Amino acid sequence: MLEAVQDVARVARLGNQEISASTLAERFGFAASRQWTPVGDLSGGERRRLQLLRLLMAEPNVLILDEPTNDLDIDTLTALEDLLDSFPGTVLVVSHDRYFVDRVCDTVVALLGDGSLAQLPGGVEEYLRRRAAGGAPLTTASGAQSGLGTTAQAPAVSAADARAARKEVQKLERRMLKLDGEEKKLHDQLAAAATDHAKVATLNAQLLQLQAEKEQVETDWLAAAELADA
Repeated sequence: MLEAVQDVARVARLGNQEISASTLAERFGFAASRQWTPVGDLSGGERRRLQLLRLLMAEPNVLILDEPTNDLDIDTLTALEDLLDSFPGTVLVVSHDRYFVDRVCDTVVALLGDGSLAQLPGGVEEYLRRRAAGGAPLTTASGAQSGLGTTAQAPAVSAADARAARKEVQKLERRMLKLDGEEKKLHDQLAAAATDHAKVATLNAQLLQLQAEKEQVETDWLAAAELADA
């Protein structure tokens, strides 16, 4: 598997990161031992991740992704989102995963089914809200509006800012899930090493650092959630 990635490149620059094929593979769920698995023995989901890895190692400046979240676990999905956050080029995503779209994309365009397009500053949430309101007219891609008054008071927080906050909320929630898992592992390791005082001290220091990060993530989540609700 690793050789298939290294056939494209051994090191790639993605945004401001310079990353090796092995490191990127590990971030996408291929542990060091799994990186030497024959490609023919990979599962369907692993082959999909391998294709994505080979694509990223080619350092493209445009990515066109069709349902990219299929067959991805939470950790791999988080790694993909983090990479796309710092991607220096253009990413065009077609997806039914509304959370991925809101998390990754800066601009959302809806196909309305009648041949027209609508640019949605509020993202998928705006689309669903207007549909729930009985199919209220959507803003078209050209910016024209139909049936909406022009004297309405501007919201305290723009739709784009609220959507950006929702993206941050989702990112922080996934980070919190990962931290919860790491905390559980540390507690298990502490219990297993109860008689090894040196190891307990090391693990306890790691636990305190992790708990401090969790507190910061929770604080950031509260701030982002408040902005998203506004």
